[in-house]
Amino acid sequence: MSGFRTILLPVDYAPPSTAALHAVDAEAPVRRDPPLAAVPGSAEATITVDTTGAITSWNRAAEGMLGWAAREIVGRSAALLVPEERLRAGELTRLEELVAVRGSVHDFATTRLTKDGHAVPVSVTCGELTDAAGDALGYSCVIRLLLPHASLADRLYESEKLAALRTISAGFAHEIGNPLAGVTALLQLVARRTQEPATRERLASAHAELTRVARIIRELADFTRQDGESVRIDVNEVLRAALTLAHYGHPHARATVVLEADRRIPPFVGSRNHLLQVFLHLAINAYEAIGDGEGRLRVVSRLGSDEILVVFEDTGSGIPPQALARLFEPFFTTKASTGLGLFVCRRIVVDELGGTIVVESEPGAGARFSVRLPLQGRPIATPSGHRTRRHQPRPN
Repeated sequence: MSGFRTILLPVDYAPPSTAALHAVDAEAPVRRDPPLAAVPGSAEATITVDTTGAITSWNRAAEGMLGWAAREIVGRSAALLVPEERLRAGELTRLEELVAVRGSVHDFATTRLTKDGHAVPVSVTCGELTDAAGDALGYSCVIRLLLPHASLADRLYESEKLAALRTISAGFAHEIGNPLAGVTALLQLVARRTQEPATRERLASAHAELTRVARIIRELADFTRQDGESVRIDVNEVLRAALTLAHYGHPHARATVVLEADRRIPPFVGSRNHLLQVFLHLAINAYEAIGDGEGRLRVVSRLGSDEILVVFEDTGSGIPPQALARLFEPFFTTKASTGLGLFVCRRIVVDELGGTIVVESEPGAGARFSVRLPLQGRPIATPSGHRTRRHQPRPN
């Protein structure tokens, strides 16, 4: 069974030694689990490798995690994904033997290489693939992202801060929203009883501003609500909400914002709040990259044959080459922040929504973030309690 190779992405990392693999082999009982199969639409990175070591399938989540498109990597040796020192240490040979004996290996922590050559910590679960006669066809691997153990306290702290923000925002929306509604109603009453055109015009302007304040409060409450439920989403509406919130956070910015929305885009099924979180972070990043200058942020949504493309393109300072490869790593940052923003964006887009997110940039020439979402919908709950999957027809 030589030639088996695994593949994966980042997780809680403690690199195992070859001795650790021997310990796993000695202590674990022999058991054979049902074979794993590659699932193209899975939110988890899944690949399959044949007995010669060639990659035979590579799903969309794997594309987002490791940077290789399926058309680039399928048919090539899985050894491309393994750091040289691990190949020399015989890690894969030993792992291959464990799969052959036990039928599967679960949650094995290791590192693998992205397309740009960056080593990332991952957890992989491998299962043997066999034909009807029981002969080995290769292996299937499910890849999960790992986080450094040292970051656990930091993540807990950030989680607590976000929970506090949600509580404050809910109270804020209630305490301000109610009197605001009363003032708005009173303003409308006065406007109806006023005949003076100039006064009516001023009241109309005041009403418009109050409506804007109410929208800000509502969008803030929506954003901080911990809601991962899958619903039908208007992608363009979420884009507009994200740009509105980003602008409120940078009221003195002089950047020109252009939204080119494709009206043909059908509803996308997923968590609206999570998608809003992704778009808002990308918009804020663009504002911060542009700074106080008169730059430009261009946001485009387009309907493809089997996907929705959303692009954030700015004329800001760009991203240094040495930072580009690490941009989606947890806790990596080039500014005063937690370094979790883009990591969370990638987790939502790739792991939750089954899409991809890619960045292109040159120093001084701005940056371009491209988010691709599959047209195939996410499961949603029906009133009967069953789960259903929306089928999205392809455009003519």
